[in-house]
Amino acid sequence: MDQAPKIVLSLLALVISVIFHEQMHARVAFWLGDPTGKNDNRLSWNPIHHIDPFMTLLLPMLLYFSTKGQFMYGGAKPVQISALNFRNPSLGMCLSAAAGPLSNFFLAGAGFALCAILLSAAPSTVFSHGELTWNGFFLVYFVFINFLLGAFNLLPIPPLDGSRILRHFSPRDVQTVIDAVEPFGLFLTMGLVYLGFAQILNPVINLYLRALEHAGGYDFAKAADAVLFR
Repeated sequence: MDQAPKIVLSLLALVISVIFHEQMHARVAFWLGDPTGKNDNRLSWNPIHHIDPFMTLLLPMLLYFSTKGQFMYGGAKPVQISALNFRNPSLGMCLSAAAGPLSNFFLAGAGFALCAILLSAAPSTVFSHGELTWNGFFLVYFVFINFLLGAFNLLPIPPLDGSRILRHFSPRDVQTVIDAVEPFGLFLTMGLVYLGFAQILNPVINLYLRALEHAGGYDFAKAADAVLFR
């Protein structure tokens, strides 16, 4: 498969996954009593409502061109949540934060189930002549990016969702440290990703590829090469 279709399909999978992640933050907050995200149109499927000029556009472009395509980092516009609207502010923040990564794991599971069914019932729709089809590439990448988004966002580093969950279950001293680190969280997470800290997620990726191989009986090394653009 040429690079251009790969880029289009991977961007489509990424946009769907990120929007669903952000929607679930706002949706769970709304269910718990905070309408802020809903009022900001964060339940919409329109990507415009989820774009942050700096995090979504400017920062990734600056990093891409300054590193000659070797490094990119970015994100969607954070969902605004007013914790005081929750009956239990700490628990409300914890649950609304957890909703994002959990939604990605749900999408990954749904995508994996569909991929496994197709591999059993109509394998040529996923893997043909030693290569992934367009359908196969989209499904494999969709599951991959959702596993990655879910796992990465659960890391307990501000401002990632995992830090909100950790804060709820932590003593006051640890909460104070998390609050103090959060203003610098963007630079911290970006630096850790640049230094290769995200490789801690490699076991998740390897588990996913082994599961695909078990489900379909194919050598998914080529699938890994495809979705990672190697």
